[in-house]
Amino acid sequence: MRKAGFLLALLFLGVCCAAPASADIEFGKIGEAFDSFTIGGEIDLFYRYDSNPWFGSKAAWDDDTTSYGEIFSRLRVTAAKNIGWTTLSGQLAGYFADTIGKDFYGLYDNEQQTGLDQAWLKFAKIGGTPVDLTLGRQDIKLEKWFVIADGEDQGAANWLYYHSSFPFAARLDGEFGAFKGTLFYAMAGDYVKDWTDLASRDYDPEDNVSVYGVNLHYDFTENMFVYGGVFQKNEDDEPDSMLENDTLTYDLGFDVTFAGLQLEAEGTLQRGDTGMSGVDRDAYAYFGSATYRFDVAMAPYLRAMYVFFSGDDPDTRDWEEYDPMFFDFQSWNRWIIGELVGEAQLPNQNKKNLILEAGFSPIEPMVASLMYIQHRLDDENSAGLSSDDWADEWNLFVDYPISDNLFASLGLGYVTPGDAAEEALGDDDAFFTQLFLNFSF
Repeated sequence: MRKAGFLLALLFLGVCCAAPASADIEFGKIGEAFDSFTIGGEIDLFYRYDSNPWFGSKAAWDDDTTSYGEIFSRLRVTAAKNIGWTTLSGQLAGYFADTIGKDFYGLYDNEQQTGLDQAWLKFAKIGGTPVDLTLGRQDIKLEKWFVIADGEDQGAANWLYYHSSFPFAARLDGEFGAFKGTLFYAMAGDYVKDWTDLASRDYDPEDNVSVYGVNLHYDFTENMFVYGGVFQKNEDDEPDSMLENDTLTYDLGFDVTFAGLQLEAEGTLQRGDTGMSGVDRDAYAYFGSATYRFDVAMAPYLRAMYVFFSGDDPDTRDWEEYDPMFFDFQSWNRWIIGELVGEAQLPNQNKKNLILEAGFSPIEPMVASLMYIQHRLDDENSAGLSSDDWADEWNLFVDYPISDNLFASLGLGYVTPGDAAEEALGDDDAFFTQLFLNFSF
C-alpha cells in the first residue's frame, strides 16, 4: 500500500507540472472578514539508493544496501486584515511525512507522521512603528541558519525535513533603515541534535527545551552586512541524559561581495552549565567561505569553504564539544555537510570539513555542481579512535527549477572511508543516488 501511495503521489506530481505557474491561490476579499485570504501548499517526493552507507557495517541496519522513498506534503491557509493600529495576519498549516521502506539513516522503517506545522498570529507595523510581533507555532530562521533555525523533530521522512517550526514562540522584529533586530523566546519540541550512540542510532530526544535571544543585523551597503546575536538554550534536568546542555552562545558573522567575489564567515563561542559538578562548557564553531562567480556564458563559479565544530579534549576538565543548537539545512553542505557522512554519520560536533565546489548553468535555470568534502575529526581521542581521518566524499548535484511550481534535483555521491571510519564502522566504499521532486502552489 505504501508503494502504491508513492506511485500515486508521483502521478499527481506529473499531472500538476502541466498546471500554469502561480503562487498561493488568491481568493480576494471574503465578505468583509479579510483583506486577503490564500491557500498554498506543496508535495515533495524523494527516492534514494545506497550501497554500504555504513562502510559495510551492520550497526545501523542488517542490510548492505538501502532503497527507499519519502513523501512530505503541507497545506496552509493564510489570512490578513488591516484593523487600524496594525495589520493582523495569521496562518494555519498541517503536514504529512512518510518514510516508505528502511531509510539509510538507520532511523525509520515504514514510518508516518502528521502534525501541525504553523499556527501563528502576526501584528505588523504596530501603531505605525516598524515593529512586528508574531505569536504561536512558527519558524524562526535567523541569518544563515548556523545557530537558530530548526525547532522540532519531524518524526518521519528525515531527508525531506521541512517541518522545522517551534511549537510555541514569541518573536519581536524591528527594521530601522539599515539596522534590523529580532528578539525572541521559543519552546522546542523533541530536541535531537546529537547522538547518544552512533552505532545504535540512539537519539535520546528531549522535551521542555527552550531558547531565547537577540539577533542584530546591519547593512553597510547592498552587498555588505554584519550580524551578531546572543542565544541561551535551557534544558530541564534529565536523569538519563549525560549532559544538561544549558548553553549560552555568542554569534558573529559577515557577508561581503565585490565584483564577482563573495566572502562569508561566522563564528560562535559557547559557555554554560553542563550539569556536571565543576565542568563548564568551553566550545566553539565557525565557517569561512569564498565564492567567485565568473561573468561569462553558463555562469561558472568556484567555492572553497571550511567548517569547524569543536570536540571535547579528554585531558581537560571543561567540556569543549560544540552544542549544535538549532541549525538547519539551508543549501548543499550548509549545514548538513556531506550528503552521506553529514546526513547519517557525523553530527555537527567534533569535526572539521573542507569543501571545494565547482558549478555552472548548462541551460537556464539549471545548475550543476560538483563538490569534494574532506571529513576529519577535531579530537579523535574523545571519540575513542586513533585517527582523525574519517572519510573523503564526492557529491554531484543537478538542480532544475522546471517552472515556478516544479523543481527537480538529481544527486550522486561516492565516499571512501578513512582510518577513523574504518576503525569505527568498516572499510567498504559507499555510493548513493537520489531523486527529489517538489511541486508547490
